[in-house]
Amino acid sequence: MRVLLIEDDFETAALLKDEIERYYTVDVAHNGSEGSYLSQINDYDAMVVDMSLSDMSGEEICRLTRAAKIATPILAMTRGHEVTPKVSSLDSGADDCLSKPFSTLELLARLRALMRRQSRILYSTTLQVEDLYIDFSCKTVSRAGHLLTLRRKEFDILEYLVRNKNRVISKEMILDHVWEMGIEVNSNTIEVHIRSLRAKIDKDYTKKLIKTVHNFGYKIDA
Repeated sequence: MRVLLIEDDFETAALLKDEIERYYTVDVAHNGSEGSYLSQINDYDAMVVDMSLSDMSGEEICRLTRAAKIATPILAMTRGHEVTPKVSSLDSGADDCLSKPFSTLELLARLRALMRRQSRILYSTTLQVEDLYIDFSCKTVSRAGHLLTLRRKEFDILEYLVRNKNRVISKEMILDHVWEMGIEVNSNTIEVHIRSLRAKIDKDYTKKLIKTVHNFGYKIDA
């Protein structure tokens, strides 16, 4: 899953990015203009927005995002514990508020809650396809009862395919959703990861789960 973090304090942004990217792919915008632009050209599973940005308010980002018919869950970061900033954030389109200073554990918990709320099925913590079982909270994958060891990007690609089962996912979509901005990745890299993933979840089983749709991409049928 991919998260957009909009925070203009570089030290805070670096700290939050380190924590969030333990579980999700993270893009960071250090000003509101860049963050608003990224929110409208990329597909994110959630946004974390500082409401006190220097160039434009977090409330304006929320309003622009909702005006563009983008339903991405937004977690607003407000300063202090006063009610007014929270009300303003929620009224502008944010889905939840978190007052600074806060625990990163609470931040991650609220992100998970927002994603579950967005779609109970899409963001379920466990999913099963045939005899493939994935526990997203524990980051474990097993097939026919056998635990499989996946690398981080392999797991991320599998998660993206499974959460979009029965839908063709192009290489470009995988690149946009699994790799953060600024990382140079070509289609061959994705093919290598898919080949490695197939060797682990399909090679030893009669039923092949990852299918290639010629000239379009990949899909998992369920």
